[in-house]
Amino acid sequence: MFINTGGIMETKKFKAVIIDDEDDAREILKKLLAAYPEIKVVNLSSNVAEARAAVIANEPDIVFLDIEMPGKSGLDLAREIRDQGIETDIIFTTAFNQHAIEAFKVAAFDYLLKPVDPDKLSETLKRFREENRKSSLNEKLEVLNGILAPQKLRFNTKGGYIKLNPLNIIYFEADGNYTHVYLNSGRKECVSQQIGKIEDQLNHGFVRINRSVIINKEFIGSFERKCKKIKLINELEEIEFKVSSNLKELQNL
Repeated sequence: MFINTGGIMETKKFKAVIIDDEDDAREILKKLLAAYPEIKVVNLSSNVAEARAAVIANEPDIVFLDIEMPGKSGLDLAREIRDQGIETDIIFTTAFNQHAIEAFKVAAFDYLLKPVDPDKLSETLKRFREENRKSSLNEKLEVLNGILAPQKLRFNTKGGYIKLNPLNIIYFEADGNYTHVYLNSGRKECVSQQIGKIEDQLNHGFVRINRSVIINKEFIGSFERKCKKIKLINELEEIEFKVSSNLKELQNL
């Protein structure tokens, strides 16, 4: 996009924020964007808390947003940006599966598969420059949420049952015939089901790391293979567990 200023054509500048929990991914994308003088990267953030402050302070024209991050996800941040009333274009950077990719297409979000391909980045930025639409973030998110929204899980309790969004569950911990459910809000629920029964109703996003604990893989912050320790991270706390040495899914953590 160009602006005519008294006969001199000037390229319009766009502010950009890059949000990704992987250092290499942030730096690679920043280097790729250096080839586009109209894009000025004003902030690099590694988590949702940092990114929220950066977006509010800079009000960028474009946000390159990773989806899978420890604690809150990129989708959580997109909702918070919407709630702040900030109009920006969001380009998701993702390694999500094909179902999710189709969801982004339907919701009219731009996306880049990781690792980012320079040619795909060029195509995406061309669309951004030509359209620069900043269309309703709220409408896009409503469409996306309707497609990706996970079905709530139902758990029995002493008095009846509760339904929980799996995205909010950090981990389960066995307690005899009961299981404690720890949520990213800091809340804890006690359900009257053994952990083995709970394991049967969970999808591939969860993994049982030892006899007593099932974790949500989205909250993994680090894993030390040598000493078999795994750390879960959210905005409220960090939790460390020992991992069973015979865990079949060990190589996938």
